[in-house]
Amino acid sequence: MFAFNKVKTISLVLNASSGSQIVEVFPLPDVSTFGIETSKLLSLNTFVKNLKAYAKIESLPAIQLPNFQLEDSETDKLYKTLDIEWGSPRKQLNLYISNNNQWHMIGAVSLLNPAGYPYRMYNLLDLYTDNLAIELGQDGKLGIQIQDVGFGLLQSNDTVTVHGSYLHEIAAIDAATTASAALPIQIISQQEFLISFDDELITIASYEENRKYLLIENIGSGEVTLHFGGSSAAQISINSGGNYEFSVGALYWTQTVHATGNTIVRVTKGF
Repeated sequence: MFAFNKVKTISLVLNASSGSQIVEVFPLPDVSTFGIETSKLLSLNTFVKNLKAYAKIESLPAIQLPNFQLEDSETDKLYKTLDIEWGSPRKQLNLYISNNNQWHMIGAVSLLNPAGYPYRMYNLLDLYTDNLAIELGQDGKLGIQIQDVGFGLLQSNDTVTVHGSYLHEIAAIDAATTASAALPIQIISQQEFLISFDDELITIASYEENRKYLLIENIGSGEVTLHFGGSSAAQISINSGGNYEFSVGALYWTQTVHATGNTIVRVTKGF
């Protein structure tokens, strides 16, 4: 198994031609673009790490900042701010989320033309989550929509740019493991070897790339030492009655196995 991350940039522009349809912020991941086959995919998770909107709305009259008085309470100031934000001439940007089946609205921001400022910035991530990122899994999608709330849709002199980044976390089975482990064992061979102190290294299992299973049992009364890949530095000893089973994908699991000792071993192989 192997895992890797892939980071991509979000850059989506809405203008007069966008209309009022829901627009995907970014497409669903295409596994084939990762260089792996769908059948080898173990997990795929998508995280949106940053999501903001730049809005330049020139088709609306400029809106003045709220006029706070000295005697205004914090509640008074809040209501004045809300009245400017949601009661002024504006466009509305709706935010949606989907599980690739149906869109669900989760929030909205008011697009204004603030006096003294050429544009406004909105942190859209805060409307989706309190966490550092939006977790979407494999089939989650984000969508945005311009809504006419009585002052029309975007005009030719209006621009909304949604930007940020998202990350795919991918885990997959590598080719060697897939070829060797994913398919069922179809052929099993079994052979016994007499190991004697008079012998040097005896080959009890040759290199076999397509081998998927290997079990070595000490069925004699003595001890046997296994040597992997012909290297005396990589070895293991098995007492009488013991065994050693190679796990799929383990080091040396398709390599040559030699033996020394004074006993009888039984080797079972699967392909």
